[in-house]
Amino acid sequence: MQDFREAKTWFPFFTNHPNEIYFDNSATTLKPQNVIDAIGDYYAKYATNPHNTDSDLAYQTAVKFEEVRFKVQQFINAPQVEEIIFTAGTTAGINQIAYGLRKLIQPGDEIFLTQQEHGANILPWYRLAKECQGEIKYLPEQNYQIDITALEKVISPRTKIVTFANIPNILGYENDVPRIVKRLKTINPNIIVVVDCAQGVLHTKTDVQGWGADFIVFSAHKMFGPTGVGVLWGKTNLLEQLEPLFLGGGMNNAINPTDLTYRKKALPACLEGGTPNVSGIFGFGAALDFINKIGLDNIISYAESLKAYAVTQFEEHLKDKVIVYNKTTPTPILVFNIKEVFSQDVATHLGTIDHITVRSGDHCARLIGAVINEKNTVRISFTIYNDKNDIDELVQAIKKETAFLGRL
Repeated sequence: MQDFREAKTWFPFFTNHPNEIYFDNSATTLKPQNVIDAIGDYYAKYATNPHNTDSDLAYQTAVKFEEVRFKVQQFINAPQVEEIIFTAGTTAGINQIAYGLRKLIQPGDEIFLTQQEHGANILPWYRLAKECQGEIKYLPEQNYQIDITALEKVISPRTKIVTFANIPNILGYENDVPRIVKRLKTINPNIIVVVDCAQGVLHTKTDVQGWGADFIVFSAHKMFGPTGVGVLWGKTNLLEQLEPLFLGGGMNNAINPTDLTYRKKALPACLEGGTPNVSGIFGFGAALDFINKIGLDNIISYAESLKAYAVTQFEEHLKDKVIVYNKTTPTPILVFNIKEVFSQDVATHLGTIDHITVRSGDHCARLIGAVINEKNTVRISFTIYNDKNDIDELVQAIKKETAFLGRL
């Protein structure tokens, strides 16, 4: 396993905040210097729109822009580069899919999701169901994972869409995407499967060809990249059926004022209306270079080792003080509560007094209370710039404190 003792030096955040411990990686990761440099390079050296290739400089911008699309294709093992659609993030990607599939949903059709989903993978489907008179249903779960053996009991000929996170953003138990997809398609081959990879993209290898899913979505900012950039991947035949969510420049070849219609461009342009976040996509390319240089396997194994260490330290020092909800999953997310203390009070105290950034609340998974019988929790999550010393300081900060509000 790679040694990440120098990792903090790669991230300017720690130059500006040398005493800060950052454990909110599930919400967003920090950015390494090469990503920050790539964003600045666009404005300083390119500064042109990739939609306009009339000048040599704009052509260079377009080439570099499309190089990032190719890097994404390689990263997720997509069969065609044209299937990579740049978005503003996971939320934008899911909204595009849900909006684009409206014509396929008839009254009484079923849309399945899980009760662990982030709001971004709940609300677009709720709206779709309401507008098209469809039905929202929930997949069976066992041990906080989708129960593959029980799918046959709930999936029907009316099931049109099944959507879930491969790694939900609270408990972090990984769903077996290839097995789930295979079982769903065996029961009903016409089901469209949408996988939210926002949380999983840095914690497991994404292989769209091996998975067999129809769409996946994820965000750059959860994998050391900039905010405001994401990816929607879909099978070509389904992408071509999507009604574009955004209409405008760059996505059409012609506009007919007589019948108020337009002619779409080919993929991927037809789903990328408007000027894209070019600087962000340059930064995203640098983030992929950063991950590939280190090795995704090394990032995964290191982060999982920190989770294992944190569990042992909590067991040894905080067993009587803390309730942990997800000890057994290797995914580098640890969710807990301090007994008889509100989660936000804990997070505010740690962030204000101890300079330890954690997360509190329901983490945008508004239905989680039905899963663990607890709506608000404290969440910590690990990556390469965390280390055992950070965990030790967190444990000591919790262990010594008796009045989380008293010193605020």
